[in-house]
Amino acid sequence: MNRSTFPEQIDQFTTLYDLPPDLVAKAKRYQELKMKPTLTSVEQTELNGLTTELSSYIISPEVFNKLSDAMVNMETFLTQQITGYIEAKQVLWDSYVKEFKHVGVHSTSQTYKFQNIVTASNGDLYLALKDVPVGIAITNTSYWQKTSSKGEKGDMGLNGYYKGDYNNAVAYGLGDAVSYEGFIYYCKLATTAGTAPTNGTHWFLWDRIIAGETEPITRQVGTVWIKITD
Repeated sequence: MNRSTFPEQIDQFTTLYDLPPDLVAKAKRYQELKMKPTLTSVEQTELNGLTTELSSYIISPEVFNKLSDAMVNMETFLTQQITGYIEAKQVLWDSYVKEFKHVGVHSTSQTYKFQNIVTASNGDLYLALKDVPVGIAITNTSYWQKTSSKGEKGDMGLNGYYKGDYNNAVAYGLGDAVSYEGFIYYCKLATTAGTAPTNGTHWFLWDRIIAGETEPITRQVGTVWIKITD
C-alpha cells in the first residue's frame, strides 16, 4: 500500500508542534489507552477523541509511513524520470556545444547546424539560430543572427614577433620587432640585411615618448624626448 500521491499530486502533511504543558495529562492518557490490549467501547471513544485532539502533536505510524512512501516515490521519480531527462538534455547540450564553431564563409549551397558560425562576404559574423537547409540567404533572420560586424582596418599593432637585438646580417619581415640602442623598433616594411632600425622607410620606433637624462643618440622624426633633471 502506497500512501503517497506523488508525482501525480503533491502530498499534504499536517504541521506538527511541540506538546504544550496543558495537554501533557491528555497525552499520558492517550499512551495508556494505546498500551491496553483491548478497549471498552467507552475507552475506544475516548481514544478516538484524544487522537483527534492531539493530532498536531503526535507522529502516528500512518503519518510516518506516508512520509516514507513520499520519499520512496521521490527517489523513484528522480531515478526513472529526472535522471533520464537530465542525461538526454546533457547529450543535446553537448551537440550544441560541438556545433558552436566557425565553419567558414557562408554559402547558400551548404547546409548548417544550429549554433554554427559563418563569415559573410563583407566579413560580418552570423550565428545559425536553427538547422539551416540549402538555399537560405544569410540575411534571412529566421535562420541567421548577426553577432558582429567587421570594423574598419586599424593601425598596425605590435605583434608577438619579437626577434631580440637587431642583427645587421638578418633580413626582417613585416611585424618583426627588435631592440636597438635601448629602444624597440617595429618593422613596417620588409627589409634586406643591413637595413638599420633608424631607416624610417622600413622601421618605426615603438615608443615615441622617451624620458631620460641624456638625449638619445638617434631618434626618428616625431619622437618626443623628455629630459629628466635633478
